[in-house]
Amino acid sequence: MSGADAMLPARRRFLRRLTGAGVAVLMPTGSPALGQTAVVPYRTEIIVRTVRSLHNAGEVTKLVELAAASHVGVINIAAKQDEDDEVPSGTVFYASRIAPRAHGWEAFDALKETVRVAHKRGLKVRAWVPQFHDQVAARRHPAWQMQAAVDGKVAPFSGRDRKEYFVNPLNAEVQAYQRSIVDEIVRHYDVDGIVLDWVRFDDYNMDLGPETRARYRERFGVDPLDIDFKTDSAARQQWNGWRTDAIGAYVRSVRQAMDAVRPGLELGVYILPPEFVEVGQDAAAFAGYVNFLSPMAYFRDWGYEPAWVHRSVLPLTAAKAGRAAVIPVLDEDWTALDRGSVSAHRPVARLVAGRFALAAPSAL
Repeated sequence: MSGADAMLPARRRFLRRLTGAGVAVLMPTGSPALGQTAVVPYRTEIIVRTVRSLHNAGEVTKLVELAAASHVGVINIAAKQDEDDEVPSGTVFYASRIAPRAHGWEAFDALKETVRVAHKRGLKVRAWVPQFHDQVAARRHPAWQMQAAVDGKVAPFSGRDRKEYFVNPLNAEVQAYQRSIVDEIVRHYDVDGIVLDWVRFDDYNMDLGPETRARYRERFGVDPLDIDFKTDSAARQQWNGWRTDAIGAYVRSVRQAMDAVRPGLELGVYILPPEFVEVGQDAAAFAGYVNFLSPMAYFRDWGYEPAWVHRSVLPLTAAKAGRAAVIPVLDEDWTALDRGSVSAHRPVARLVAGRFALAAPSAL
């Protein structure tokens, strides 16, 4: 499955489950998998959707205590809203001077409190900062909204259900705005790292705003609106290559901005599986600027068997990762058999260094 229309609703369903209320340990310490010799136990991480989990200091304390008791090493907390279900994407859960605070979090700095409590227990905290899926930015600056080709005409992209708010990753002002939020967090919060998300397009047929079209015509002498985005061709490959290069350059710029403030601070990216090439996100274009890549390996939502993770997602990501670690994001409802199916493949397990980010709202 590679079509974005089929892929992205499943992604939304998955992300809505990232409540962070619990955690599942993928491999008990010292336990053999399916008759294999014992493998290195996984150092588990969790991803926390702040909007569903951390409304007050008491909930932060409960989360951190549960994480510590479950041998979780890293909490990845949403500093900026990713979806438009509970609150608008682009609102934030910390004391920002740039982006508006999410409704209900005006007086509670969830990021600050999580860092404070987690560090006391010896846990690391990364700020999860979605980028180009941002309703706040799109509404404040209509010219920033992603433009897509539909039946030969250009219109603001709103997704199949008209509920998506993308801003144009190729726009310099958009990039500066998103970078400024990362910079603000790095400067004012003692986080142990940043994880970017939504660093991509939604399909081949975007962005096609006037500025993007003018730049592409100047570079290649072709109006991208004339490309047949539904058919593989040299023209479509050139277009997609240009977009992926731009995404890579953007991640590099984030790395450089972070190093100017806190050199060497950990940076990672949540990515779609490498086979989904239509979103213009080629990890090879930015792997050299990050510490880790986290492919979203939720096989059930896309109709795959567990084997898809170790036969496709992990090796394809590892081939693009260079020196970057590969830390796949797994479904929270994996069975022991599912875990064994992946962990039994020792070469892949070594590639991922035994670390998984696992979203688990009710696994304990």
